[in-house]
Amino acid sequence: MKQGLNEREKRIFREMPELQAVLTLAVPTVLSQIISVIYNLADTYYIGQTKNPDMVAAASICMTLMLLMTGMANLFGIGGSSLIARCLGEQKFEKARHVSAFSVWAGFLFAAFYSVILLLFHPFILRLLGAGDGTFSYCRSYMFWTCVIGGIPTVMNPLLAHLVRSEGASKEASIGVSLGGVINMILDPVFMFVLLPDGYEVMGAAMATMVSNCIAAIYFIVYILRHRASSVLTLSPREFSVQESIPADVVSIGLPSFLMTALSSASNAVVNNLISEASSAAVAGMGIAKKINMLSFRVSTGVTQGALPLIAYNHSAGNYTRMKRSIAGAAKITVGFAAFCMCVSMLFGGGLVKLFIDDAATVEFGQNFIHIISLAMPLAAATMTMMMFFQASAKKAQATALSMMRKGILDIPLMFLFNSVWPVYGVACATPVAEIIGCAVALVLVWRYMRTLKGE
Repeated sequence: MKQGLNEREKRIFREMPELQAVLTLAVPTVLSQIISVIYNLADTYYIGQTKNPDMVAAASICMTLMLLMTGMANLFGIGGSSLIARCLGEQKFEKARHVSAFSVWAGFLFAAFYSVILLLFHPFILRLLGAGDGTFSYCRSYMFWTCVIGGIPTVMNPLLAHLVRSEGASKEASIGVSLGGVINMILDPVFMFVLLPDGYEVMGAAMATMVSNCIAAIYFIVYILRHRASSVLTLSPREFSVQESIPADVVSIGLPSFLMTALSSASNAVVNNLISEASSAAVAGMGIAKKINMLSFRVSTGVTQGALPLIAYNHSAGNYTRMKRSIAGAAKITVGFAAFCMCVSMLFGGGLVKLFIDDAATVEFGQNFIHIISLAMPLAAATMTMMMFFQASAKKAQATALSMMRKGILDIPLMFLFNSVWPVYGVACATPVAEIIGCAVALVLVWRYMRTLKGE
């Protein structure tokens, strides 16, 4: 059983220059996130080759269900990762093992429950999310393979990646996530255009996603079992514990990330319902615009998730100078890259949308949507970095408030308001306005908390 930090953990958490440590942890995570973006885009690209807006719209509608599964993974994965890193900083290795077991089995049970709920109530749920007569059968097929049959591996894959990353093994975690993405891209055309007949392209994309997530989850299980002698990570149900406030600490730390993805799902549902009144082309255009926007978001996610254990460890160890420099390094990377993505989207938005589907109405909608929502990219990156800092330092109230403000409290009411003034495109305007307000609040909260650390 592990009783101390290994040399890699000491080097990353204590000794490396801060920006180098952030890059060491973040670069593999960012690469895996980019691969995830590529395979999400590949799904949309291959489905778009059918030139059927209903199929593309169905994949966009089901993204809401997939976001909820990502939220579950973040609830127990990010919550567990942050707590494990802080346990390492406090030299509490036995507690770290209990945190690992709790995170794994709680995530497993939640994923199983979610899959059963979707199986039983999917007609009502899909209609609620905006599925119409033209898209319902495609939505049902995609949901069945990715969220019902593949529900548990879809959650466990990113959850286990978060836990592996908590010990500084960012490269190993990213290999698993990237493995799933690469396999998905290989299997997409095989299932969609070779194994299944015409008209079943959405089912083929879903089956490819399910198989790839299963393989990635198996990779993480094998990795944890092989390193159990030198790691605090464990899959043993005997290590499961609800003592020492472990459930409350894991859930409260992971809750902001869960809320952010859950409320993003609710936000997507509102978007799809409001713009579906225009046409399936509008829904498809918004779906493609959000997929293009995903690159900036995923890079920010990769940097913040990679840097979280470093910041949590140094906060717990009381090394506030190293912690602050690490946060500054992460912010420079996320905001700088987001600003670059914004410029590219503004200049080449129409061409990017046309890569996915050659339908004039969909391209027009998608181009206009991407021009509007790309304005929010740098602001979202800054807010995510500040929210990660609060999660790493166990400031649960601030992190939760920021996650709810970004998605839910601000953007949903603004969608209805702006849509009444500027139908369809007003819905997209809610995103940058909500991010401006959320980022301003985040800056105030961080400034106030940093003043207390300066005193310490």
